[in-house]
Amino acid sequence: MSYIKKALALVLLTAFALSFAKADLVELNPENFKPIVHNPNKNVFVMFYAPWCGHCNHMKPEWQSLADKYSVDTDDTVIARVDASAHMDVAKDNNVDGFPTLKLFTKTNKAGLPYTGPREVDAFEAFLKQNVE
Repeated sequence: MSYIKKALALVLLTAFALSFAKADLVELNPENFKPIVHNPNKNVFVMFYAPWCGHCNHMKPEWQSLADKYSVDTDDTVIARVDASAHMDVAKDNNVDGFPTLKLFTKTNKAGLPYTGPREVDAFEAFLKQNVE
């Protein structure tokens, strides 16, 4: 196979893989946390996690399923996560002392409502419906 054909195959494979990427799960960091979470037009449900945390890793598919149900472009609710072990100042500012910690920052409550229910998508959705404006 020629170099050009290999390169074209790689580009097509990458495009195919990206078409399955989960774009609606927003990754937060110190630079974008406040602009996204404190947006008065958005409800933002945040998972503070650590990559080494077994409970966090077990919950990842449920959190991703929740994000798949909300479009960043059309919904007023954002599903996000932040690696609290890498961004300790963000975690400290939000009183995170264990993993995973889930908080809902509504349009009118940017202090955050703690979530302590079951770690499954149906329970997450029920919490959102109960608390978003």
